[in-house]
Amino acid sequence: MSRGGLMRFGAVALMWGSTYFWIKMALGGMNPTQFSLVRVAIGAVAMLAIVVLTGAALPRRPDVWLRLLLVAFLVNALPVLLVQIVPDATGEDVGVVSVFNASVPLWALLLAPLLRERAVGGRTVAGVLIGFAGVLLMFPPWEQVSRWFTWSSLINFVAAVAYGYALFYMVRVMREENMRPLVLSATQALFGVAWAALTLTWQDWGPAPTWSSEVLIALAVLGILNTAVVFTFFVRMVRDDGPVLSSTVLYLVPVVLLLGSVWLEDAPLTALQVVGMVVAAVGVLVARLGTGPAGSAEPADVDAEPAGPDAPARPVTPAVGRPAGSRTAAHRRAI
Repeated sequence: MSRGGLMRFGAVALMWGSTYFWIKMALGGMNPTQFSLVRVAIGAVAMLAIVVLTGAALPRRPDVWLRLLLVAFLVNALPVLLVQIVPDATGEDVGVVSVFNASVPLWALLLAPLLRERAVGGRTVAGVLIGFAGVLLMFPPWEQVSRWFTWSSLINFVAAVAYGYALFYMVRVMREENMRPLVLSATQALFGVAWAALTLTWQDWGPAPTWSSEVLIALAVLGILNTAVVFTFFVRMVRDDGPVLSSTVLYLVPVVLLLGSVWLEDAPLTALQVVGMVVAAVGVLVARLGTGPAGSAEPADVDAEPAGPDAPARPVTPAVGRPAGSRTAAHRRAI
């Protein structure tokens, strides 16, 4: 992995792993409905500013926006809809949510052949399995088995599968529409605002928020860094490394979450959890053995600005986004 790729990988793991604590800080002055709308609004403004400053252009064709709407539905709207439809499905068990989030690389691995995408190498498969085993050690499913057979678990299962498919679809859209990760991220932020505003039709806005320095800092971090910058980093990783390899960052999210709980909340840390964190990290390293700049997903000019949103797509080669037979190298929900 290049130095830039390593920095993006670390930033995503750190930000998504700490999301729970920033959300908790923000909810000290506002309710979840207010938080959802304000956070995505800040993120959308930040993304549009970055788009303007970099000279990028949003899509113009309606069919492209429809494809991007499908990504937004799979990644954001579907889990919320399921929570609204299914009774008593709060999904507040952090351990269960973390395990299902971490199952995304497994689903990407299983979906690749079904979607006629090129399979990843044996080392990556081994790394994915080892990393997921580490997450299971951090949040053992054999403890309190009943919590895994709930509506919450069903929702998180469906959301994980949908997210795995969405990663492949992101790669396909960026490839076929010659779209930069920045542009895809910006459109997702805009859809996020629309979705949060729509949910106000069935959710109570409640009393006015109580603004404080802590609430404002948390909103800035979650809106600008998480919703805008870090999500763009992740989309770039998906494009460059492919859905399976890029999603292994989700193995490090619970590591950051556990360490943050120990540091900020004096939570106990068991020996099994420590072993799980080490195993998860080893899984990520094994998955990435043999990958690097030579195995990147696109040619050297991947960051060049496209000729225009309606220009013909140039041929690119996502790591897990080519038909079989072609040659390639290989928070809490993650908010």
